[in-house]
Amino acid sequence: MAAYYVQSLFIFFAIFSLLGGLAAAFYFSRLDSSARYWVVATLLIGASTLATVFRDTLTPLWSYSVPIGLSGTSYMLMAFGLSRLYDQGPQLGRLVWLALGTVVYIAVMEWSRIHAGSEVTLLLSGGLFGVTSLWGAYFAHAHYQHTANRFAMHMRWVMASLGLFHLLRTQGFVTGWGLNTFGQEAWTYGIWTGAFVAGMLRYFAYFGIRVQEQADERLKVMTALVREEEGRRLGNRLAQQDRHHSLGVMSASFAHELNQPLTAILNYAELLQHQQKSGQWDPQVSERALDDIIHNSVRAGDIIRRIRNFIQPASLNKELVDLRGVIDEVCALVQPEARRGNMEIVKPARRNTPMWVLGDAVQLSQVLFNVVRNAMESVEKAQTRSIRLDIRQENREILIEVHDTGPGLSEAAAEQAGDPFYTTKISGLGMGLSISKTILAQFGGRLSLQNTENGACARIALPFAQVV
Repeated sequence: MAAYYVQSLFIFFAIFSLLGGLAAAFYFSRLDSSARYWVVATLLIGASTLATVFRDTLTPLWSYSVPIGLSGTSYMLMAFGLSRLYDQGPQLGRLVWLALGTVVYIAVMEWSRIHAGSEVTLLLSGGLFGVTSLWGAYFAHAHYQHTANRFAMHMRWVMASLGLFHLLRTQGFVTGWGLNTFGQEAWTYGIWTGAFVAGMLRYFAYFGIRVQEQADERLKVMTALVREEEGRRLGNRLAQQDRHHSLGVMSASFAHELNQPLTAILNYAELLQHQQKSGQWDPQVSERALDDIIHNSVRAGDIIRRIRNFIQPASLNKELVDLRGVIDEVCALVQPEARRGNMEIVKPARRNTPMWVLGDAVQLSQVLFNVVRNAMESVEKAQTRSIRLDIRQENREILIEVHDTGPGLSEAAAEQAGDPFYTTKISGLGMGLSISKTILAQFGGRLSLQNTENGACARIALPFAQVV
């Protein structure tokens, strides 16, 4: 009765393994190296188990020694498959040694079957399956340590249990209870049932490992996307606050700059009002006054427009931007404070050739604004207060250089400038250049600082955009 029961288990397990392996092989092109190891191992187990079922019609070599050797090989392949989950190193050496070891094992098993008796072959087969299963449990444990995949933890115990069942089977070496001697049926039922159940559970555990991996990977991708979006939003808020802070510092200069055209408009309006009340209307004087009112109104409007454009909140907008126009806008924006500080700002010679880059005009203006403002603060106490801007194309990049005549950068400042919260200013937060670097990185650009013979130089580099 026990023999029929065990043979039924062999038949069921062989069919289960073959069908599962064939189903996975149907999607073979989608499988990675780990899954391929398991598919091959599953098909190999199914074929070798089926050969054992037909031991009455096949020679002992092909129904006993070879199937046992190939089954042991499949256990090893499963262990390799588990190791491939976290170790992507070369495997050719392992496979060569596995093939040679399988041939040697089959030869030893066949020799033992003929010359040493069933107890020795039982010890060899049970020991092989037990040791290889425990080895697979080790790789499952290592994968669990690397990833905390809970199905890897289950696999560890399933493989360990399978190894224990096979090692317990080797007691037949002492008692003589083996597959062909079923002297103790209850023991035989328990051992083989446990071995086959654990053998099937390892398939489900491996499937669970891979499903859990995919779920974890999707979670990581979603988490990374959420963090990227939150980082982008935070970066935009910090950039906007930095612009507000910079313009707040320069508010006195802007107030003075706006006061000039507004005062002129008021004076000319009072002149026209006086002419009207006194009846001494001079058409030429009136025309000049109106022209000056229009001119100063446009001038005041331009100042307000530049301030409003600079502080407006804006999402990341990649479009073609002419850096020459950005330089003009920024220079006009800082000119009031430069005049108050008796600083000279020298713009590059105006040419008709645009310097196109792909970026956001407001954010690129903020980068150049921060750099120029740093240069202005650097030359505040210098004897010669000059800032020179240059722009040129070099290879496939547009370079803007801001040279100042300040004291230059210390060694620590040159290394850490642009790091978050690093600043040499008493009241500074150290975020201006850091935000500038982050903005440039969005458009494939970079910012670098270096000392020169007459001061310091900040270089902004952006990829050149070809306009068709």
